[in-house]
Amino acid sequence: MKDLKLRSISSIFYVLIMLSALIHPVSFMIVMYISAIIVLVEYGRVLRKDPEHLDFLKRWNQDYIPFMSTEFFPIFMVTLWGLLPLIGPALSLPNIEEAYVVYYIFIILYLIFYPFLLLFLISKRKFYGHFTTKAWPLFVLILPLILLISSPSLNIDFKKFQMYMIAYLVLIWGIDSSGYFIGLKFGKKKLYESVSPKKTIEGVYGSIIYTLIFGFYLGQFFQIDSLLAIVSSLMMCFFGIMGDLIQSKIKRQLKVKDFGNWIKGHGGLFDRLDSIIFSFPFFLLIIIIFENVS
Repeated sequence: MKDLKLRSISSIFYVLIMLSALIHPVSFMIVMYISAIIVLVEYGRVLRKDPEHLDFLKRWNQDYIPFMSTEFFPIFMVTLWGLLPLIGPALSLPNIEEAYVVYYIFIILYLIFYPFLLLFLISKRKFYGHFTTKAWPLFVLILPLILLISSPSLNIDFKKFQMYMIAYLVLIWGIDSSGYFIGLKFGKKKLYESVSPKKTIEGVYGSIIYTLIFGFYLGQFFQIDSLLAIVSSLMMCFFGIMGDLIQSKIKRQLKVKDFGNWIKGHGGLFDRLDSIIFSFPFFLLIIIIFENVS
């Protein structure tokens, strides 16, 4: 009961911050940028305490290692490309509009790489070895974090973006919450015990039922085909759950319970944003297609 109360209180503050950020494109980009930096630093802090990772650095004591095995490079990339739509016009950079095409390339690259994440999820082998570093998931985070920060600038009317984003957040939060509470109350069969011991098949059913109901009313609200809204919502449900499992697999491989403890009942910010981070590129692709087709 105490854990549930802490989760509820921290969730309320988290939701208020996320929704308040949608007041203006700049405020959204800044809040998402700060969140991205926190996520990357949380991962870097875990790496710096990991004996196997430190041993890897000793064995491969070369100049590129500090740059390519810490959060420094991901932070550099996220800052450069995530904030480009914000600082580019202010600096009067030439051809800034043409540079935005890169973000569509980022979406495509993430779609291409995503099957490898699913293979990583189902693989029983360790995700590191003699020639690889535990830092590689940091580089996986670069593209979705860049897209999350820069999304208000991708040729979408911001009022529409606000509505899409609110719907997306309510969907993801509802998927997480319904899965948690249904699993807590009725959960018996484990979904993937070796990766996420608390996630149950009954909890997934609860998330799917919530998604079906939400998708139906989403279609009514946006006055679009209900089947299209339901299918799109189910896609987000799938990628949201997969994102949660992928992040859990990363934690198991790193031998940590959470990436932080400052969000009471949830852990770190990476633990709270996992479903959003890994599903957001697909959400962005859906609304870009929808806006251009409609």
